Amino acid sequence: MKKTILVVILLCIINVAFSQGIAFEPTIEAAFQKAKATGKPVFVECFHPNCPICMGLEPTLKNAEVGKYYNQNFINFKLNLSDAKQVAFLTKKKIYLPGFPMFLYFDKNQNILHHTDPINTPKDFIQHAKDATNVDIQTGSSWKKYQSGNREVSILTGLAYLLRITQDTARNILVANDLYKAYPKTQMNDKGSWAIAKKCVMDIDNGFAEHWLNNIEVAKKYAIEEGHPGTEMNALGMLVQMAIYDPKASKYSLAKVNKLKNYMGVVGAAQYITGATWQIECPAILREQGQDKAFGFLQNLISAQTQPQLLVYYVTFFNTNFPDGKYANNVRQWLVKARPLLKTEQEIANLSYESARLYQKSGDLANAKKEIVAAKASITTAKAKITDPNLKKVVATVESSINKLAAELK
Repeated sequence: MKKTILVVILLCIINVAFSQGIAFEPTIEAAFQKAKATGKPVFVECFHPNCPICMGLEPTLKNAEVGKYYNQNFINFKLNLSDAKQVAFLTKKKIYLPGFPMFLYFDKNQNILHHTDPINTPKDFIQHAKDATNVDIQTGSSWKKYQSGNREVSILTGLAYLLRITQDTARNILVANDLYKAYPKTQMNDKGSWAIAKKCVMDIDNGFAEHWLNNIEVAKKYAIEEGHPGTEMNALGMLVQMAIYDPKASKYSLAKVNKLKNYMGVVGAAQYITGATWQIECPAILREQGQDKAFGFLQNLISAQTQPQLLVYYVTFFNTNFPDGKYANNVRQWLVKARPLLKTEQEIANLSYESARLYQKSGDLANAKKEIVAAKASITTAKAKITDPNLKKVVATVESSINKLAAELK
């Protein structure tokens, strides 16, 4: 009799749990610990509390059938994108979300099995979960399909999207280019093509990016229909930004730089063009038109500059990129202008270091050594005053550069 009562109570508890929808673990660590113990995969709902679409998922997440399926087959966690501690998990995994809400599914070892933009019905939530454990459908298995020669649009789309989420730029560019080749060109103005441009592309030279940057009015129409007017500028602006700040950007041709400047105007960022592109435009001018033209370009930027830290940074740029000391005397005037305006020993040490580099560039090793001595004195004073751990790291980096140059000048 007692056993019967116990079973009934246990069943009641289980039914109550399922009737309350998905049961979420208190922390992501607890979720994966339980996954390790049970062998179950982990479902992570990525949401933002200020996102109305995210909040609209709540009734479905609390649906009894949805709860029953997820609680039986997954360990679950709600990841609040407004909580820095929770977002740290994504950062550690090098996961970037182009948008939210997002459903992520992991195996017990924290490898991504699947990802999807949720469709808000109980039936679709359950289907998303089934897809996550189906090797024929899950996006986490798409790379193997791609390597085997599969070039279906659906496979390429899911894979390119996943590679953008995981910030695998090299493979994303490869897959997204193949996706453009496979995509029907008669459908380039469709919503599906726009969705690909927003979520799957990381390269400004990709066909989807170029198409939508030249058809922004159509993208604007879709953004309005989706209830998010203005997001077309954000999505396309992100593509332009990724291109400008790509590690390869300093090698861009002048033609590509000018194309990016034009695109900045298209996405409504014309006022930021100079500040965002000068560091890739100047090297392009240097390579294609010579250092006289490049220095003229740089000198024009400096003419109205009054911030001492930026003046020193321009000297750093010159020292790093220009081939010789032809314009060293002109550049030294930037340091003369900046020196009395700097307030911290760390900044003064950095200025002396760049001054030493500049003397070295023009062949004046005697004065270069004097500036290194001054730099060492300033950095020693800075070290004695600083207590902030992060600032200590900055000072240590400057000191390392000073010591390296000192060794070169001996």
